[in-house]
Amino acid sequence: MTTTLDSAAPARRVGRLRLAAVIMRAGLRSQLANRADFAMAVANGVTYQITVLLFATVIFSRFPSLGGWGLGEILLISSIRMLGHGLYMLFFGNLGLIPHLLREGRFEAFRTRPAPVLLQVFTYEAPINALGDLVVAGASLTVCLSLLDITWTPAALAFLAVAVAAATVIELGLNLHIAGLVLRFRGSESLFFWLDNTAGNFGNYPLSVFPVFLQGAFTFGIPIAFAGYYPAAWLTGHADTVPFGPVLVYLSPAVALLAVLSGLAVWRRCLAWYSRNG
Repeated sequence: MTTTLDSAAPARRVGRLRLAAVIMRAGLRSQLANRADFAMAVANGVTYQITVLLFATVIFSRFPSLGGWGLGEILLISSIRMLGHGLYMLFFGNLGLIPHLLREGRFEAFRTRPAPVLLQVFTYEAPINALGDLVVAGASLTVCLSLLDITWTPAALAFLAVAVAAATVIELGLNLHIAGLVLRFRGSESLFFWLDNTAGNFGNYPLSVFPVFLQGAFTFGIPIAFAGYYPAAWLTGHADTVPFGPVLVYLSPAVALLAVLSGLAVWRRCLAWYSRNG
């Protein structure tokens, strides 16, 4: 009996993944059905990220360096963060739709299907605006690399790839916390906008330009500094100048793992509460 149950488990997992794939394809088809909506979604992503870069350009027109960091070095911070953000939006950005799904009553349907609720949320629709985010992030990375004198050894390239992946997972972990709170507390959906705004306003610059309490908050509280600043410090030779010790430049993967595990724990606990009381 145990053998039968064990052998059936992989089949159930495959069935759930197939169902998720069907849902994802349906969402993508609906997004592509209207070309004007598709183009507008991409344009929205491009416009937002260009606005972030234009703000940085205005700052640098007045101050050639910030905290000892040059333009190319700061663009590397923002490029890592924006690439991570674009990948987060592409694969997991539907978390921000949970308030809408709850208001429309569509979230209840997820709980009746055999696929995991979180997987259904991720595949609910294709987040086309993420393509705009990635286009601008890629362009920003190209520009900053032309400004930097970095020897791109295999180790440095691997470090950059890991940094982008960690930035993606950190954003996922933080948004999972908020998604769980949305299930538990009404009105908490504004935290999605707050987190995105905070990361966009503070996550693109050297941590050393901020007051000490913000340095601590963005390192040990809401760890957006690990989504760009700390890995960029290692790549640009600023590791010895970072707040709280140079060892932090290596900890983005560990912080990402902690953030996503904590976020999943909060999500599961709040989903269980919602299942009982929602």
